[in-house]
Amino acid sequence: MAPTLLVYAPSARGDATLRAALRVGGPLAVVALAPQERHRRSCCGIQSAYWNDVQHEMAQSRLARARLVVEDAEDVTLTVLDFDVVHPERAIAGHATELGAERVVLADPRASGLRRRAVRRLRDRCPAPVVEGAV
Repeated sequence: MAPTLLVYAPSARGDATLRAALRVGGPLAVVALAPQERHRRSCCGIQSAYWNDVQHEMAQSRLARARLVVEDAEDVTLTVLDFDVVHPERAIAGHATELGAERVVLADPRASGLRRRAVRRLRDRCPAPVVEGAV
């Protein structure tokens, strides 16, 4: 059975969507997004490598909240998905393709930092159907 890819962000809506996905059953791949700057860039005196590490750690802490929601559910994987800060839809669509996902669920696009344009581009690029907040 093909998994559902759920893009998670910690919020009441994100938690409710994750719980609903668990009730539906089947394999579930939960990802938290970690924006990554290109190396050799700096902003405000912060090197990109340091910034990328901070973003990755923040995504891991978001997954810790998701872990509390899923508890001991079987067939659930939790992963940090690094992406180019300019094109999150490429990373999500690529991950969905790699998993052979049957659908992509955006638990809470606003909380995850996805703008409307990125969601629209994701729908165009992704081979699986993309839904917001519903399973």
